[in-house]
Amino acid sequence: MKIGVWLGIIISALLSFAVAIFYEQPIHWYLLVLLIIIGFFINTIIIILKLQDESNVKDEPK
Repeated sequence: MKIGVWLGIIISALLSFAVAIFYEQPIHWYLLVLLIIIGFFINTIIIILKLQDESNVKDEPK
């Protein structure tokens, strides 16, 4: 996994906290952790689906 994807997930979670603070919404530290974990989970699913798609392309006869 590339470092840019990791940074994107973390920056987007921090940006969501900045927006919540700007609009004076209640925030809790565990929400930041939850956002980061969900981001990594979604990224893992995307990676798995890409690997399955690439293996299907290689198996097709030409």
